Order: sequence, then C-alpha cells, then structure tokens
Amino acid sequence: MIALIVVLAIYAGVKAVGVTRGPRPPAGSLALFLVVWPGVRTEPFARRGGRDVDAVRVMGQGAAVATAGALAWWLLVETGERLPRDLVGWAGVAVLLMTFHCGLSDVVSGGLRRAGYPVRRLFRDPLASRGLREFWSSRWNIAFVEMNQVVFLPWLRRHLGRAAHPAVFVLSGLLHELAISLPVGTGFGLPTAYFTLHAVATHVEQRLGVHRWPGWLARAWTWALLIGPLPLLFHRAFRDAVVLPLFRDS
Repeated sequence: MIALIVVLAIYAGVKAVGVTRGPRPPAGSLALFLVVWPGVRTEPFARRGGRDVDAVRVMGQGAAVATAGALAWWLLVETGERLPRDLVGWAGVAVLLMTFHCGLSDVVSGGLRRAGYPVRRLFRDPLASRGLREFWSSRWNIAFVEMNQVVFLPWLRRHLGRAAHPAVFVLSGLLHELAISLPVGTGFGLPTAYFTLHAVATHVEQRLGVHRWPGWLARAWTWALLIGPLPLLFHRAFRDAVVLPLFRDS
C-alpha cells in the first residue's frame, strides 16, 4: 500500500508539472489528459484536430493483442498449477506486458486519436527496434519518455551536462524500484542495475555503430541486452509475490 501511495503521488506530481509546462487544454480535454492518458505532454489535448484515419487500425490491433493476452492469461491460469513456478512467473510477466502494454494501450491511444487527440502510440512496434537507444527513446513506454523529457531532463542537463543521459537511466531504475522492489520489500538495487547496464550499453552501441549493422544483427543485439539481464528488473521476489498469485494459488 505504501508503494502504491508513493507511486501515485509521484505520478500526480509529474502530471501537474506537465500541465504547468505545456499549453493548457480546455476543461474536458484536461480531464482526459489527467484521468485517461498516462502521457505528460499536454499539446495533443490543447487543440483537437480531425479524426486520424489510422486510429481504427491502431484500436483494432490493440484489441487483437489484448484479446490474445487475455486468452494466454486464461490458459496460464488453467495450467499454472502443473507448471514450474519459474516458468509461470516469467510467462506471467510476458502475459501482463502483452495484455496491458502492447494491447490495451493501443486501444486507448487509438480511441483518443479517433476523437481528434493526436497522441502517440505508447508502445510502437518494439520488436522492430534496432538498438537500445531507439527502443527506450521512441518505441517503449512513451509516457515514461515524456516524463523524462518534460520533468527530469531539463534539470539534469542544466546540472550534469553530458552526463544527463546516463543519469536518466539511473533515475529510471530508481523509479522502477518503487514499483517493483518496494512492494515486496527486497531486491533493492537490481532494477537500478538493469537500467545502469543499459546506460552503458547505449553508449557502447553508439561507438560500435549498431544502427549501421544488418537489421537482424542489430535486433539480436537489442533483444539480447533487453532479455538477458531481465532477472535484474523483474527479480524473483517480485515474480513470486506479485506475478505468481495472478496465475496460480501457490
């Protein structure tokens, strides 16, 4: 409960900063921004445009992915008691990401775009990423990207200069500690280690010119670094205490 209160308080503060630093939307649009949309930039809500012709496709794609996630959820619940705990825990993480992050988020963004709000997709075809920088800056959790751009990066650049980029990764790790380690009271430092590793890896991939590699090789680099150290982010204590109970009794 304490973790939830802390996370909600930070989220409310971030949304307040977004309102003060961006154009002020009309009352109805502001309510959508505050209640429905997890992003931080107010620009898409300040002035409605025409309906996005691609919105229906985005909504349909999101609904299909969310439905597949729901079916996978049901299947995992039905078979979870007969499967190894570790397998259920990791499969549960995948099902949650599939259902909410890659499915329902497109339903929300597509619905808002259909209503005339030109919001970005929150999770834009992450499997197509050809580098960690591309993955984290433009394809995965755009709401988190906007939070960094609007709230934290201006201050970090002013005080840390070129070190602001790796500092954002460390800060992301600390924020994930609140949602992953704090609720279970252990595992502290592991999510921060995951993002710190990626701070180093994004620098290395720039030096290596990964964006010039063949597509398959660049994607292999990206997904090896995303998935390989994933036990640091979704550590065992979190999987056992938070994820497993959603899919099996013990």
